[in-house]
Amino acid sequence: MPRYFFHVTDERRVYRDPTGSELPDHGAARRHALKDARALLESWMARSRVPWRIDVADESARPVLSVRVAEAAVSEAVPLFHEPDDRAA
Repeated sequence: MPRYFFHVTDERRVYRDPTGSELPDHGAARRHALKDARALLESWMARSRVPWRIDVADESARPVLSVRVAEAAVSEAVPLFHEPDDRAA
């Protein structure tokens, strides 16, 4: 199973993930990054004006994808007013 590394950055500093996580594919890595980003939203980073993001790299240190922390705030959002069947779609 491939290993992915989740580095947190604000464009000036990079906080490297030294151990990474074994995940089945890029989709699982994106879900993991969004989960981490949601946790960051609950921390002091949520009040920061700095555009934090999580850069995901594979075992060869090649960039795979990036997730903006702000993206986590809306990625799981459900409309306030919706028909009951809207969530199933």
